[in-house]
Amino acid sequence: MDSGQAFNQWFSKQPLPIEALARALQIAIEVHGKNLSKSLAWGFPCWSGNERVLSIIAYKSHCNLQIWYGAKLANRFPERIEGSGKSLRHVKIRKLDDIDDEVSKIIKAAIELDASNPQKVR
Repeated sequence: MDSGQAFNQWFSKQPLPIEALARALQIAIEVHGKNLSKSLAWGFPCWSGNERVLSIIAYKSHCNLQIWYGAKLANRFPERIEGSGKSLRHVKIRKLDDIDDEVSKIIKAAIELDASNPQKVR
């Protein structure tokens, strides 16, 4: 199986409510990140530009949009970006309506930060 198939199969292996959230996040990421490459990293979908930018992590009742430069964006989106990691932060997505204009702005900001000021994330 090639890496593209494995990437796509990750989504179909999720239980239906989580699969719907993950696929909606994938669309949101790919609308804004047309030039990002995608792969599985640590078993999860990951999009990279100069460095890793975004990942989707599936849980039993929600998905996290992982933002590799999240600490640099947390002050701009304090109501949505969670976590206390040195660089990695996340946005919890519990329902499709959580993928709103602000999530789009977070995705765009993460992509722009990677393009303008890439930093090693791992």
